Amino acid sequence: MTDIQRIQFEAQGYLTLPGALSDAELAEIQEAAAMAEALWRSDTTRLGMRTAALHQVQAPIEYDDRLLALLWHPAIFPTVRELLGDDVTMIDNDLFLTPPRTTKTHADWHHDVGMQGIYHPRSLVMLKVFILLSDVNENSGGTTVLPGSHRFPMDFKLPKAENPRKLPGAVQLTGKAGDAYLFNCRLYHCAVNNDSDHWRRVLIHNYGHFWMKVWQGYEPSARLLADAQASGDPVRKQLLGIGDAYGQRLTG
Repeated sequence: MTDIQRIQFEAQGYLTLPGALSDAELAEIQEAAAMAEALWRSDTTRLGMRTAALHQVQAPIEYDDRLLALLWHPAIFPTVRELLGDDVTMIDNDLFLTPPRTTKTHADWHHDVGMQGIYHPRSLVMLKVFILLSDVNENSGGTTVLPGSHRFPMDFKLPKAENPRKLPGAVQLTGKAGDAYLFNCRLYHCAVNNDSDHWRRVLIHNYGHFWMKVWQGYEPSARLLADAQASGDPVRKQLLGIGDAYGQRLTG
């Protein structure tokens, strides 16, 4: 991370990583995501959300090892590790598919952390990474953030906004397919309506500290755990929760 990136993240609560995936990588990941989506759509018992506002493929790392390897992608993961620390691990992962012409957002203004016993305005408990698989402009239903709100007092009451875009100070995150952005999960954010004629597709990785539990329903399968053990890769193993709860950390 550069000094400028560090200052921006600490002050605003988010960073953008343009061109995180090369063109060749993007094509591979788009193919893998499309295969995962097709499998998910073919079996309605598979985990995820199916609503008018959002189609959620839960735990896409289980569908294709190319999606799994994105957890430690060299253009993204080093920044995640530098921000969270050497005890970083995966908390959850999703493929979000926002239908065209949605009439109601699936997520109004909120933040993702509220654990007891932690002073959140001075802490980084979880870090969320979005990897765009489609271009996202101001009409494409992208994520909108409120810069600096990760430092708000814990009892702060956010004003209500009938249209999430109209909240004072809000910034909509846009970008090209292959771009990534990340933010402190204490940062207030929301999804705005997709007013375009195209699906919005984005992979989401949520990282936390090794002492934290994986969100229920996202526990790595026996296959992924066995493959991680066999690989001997300390990063892969730690991200999938293999290690000692209160001493596990990366050293290299």
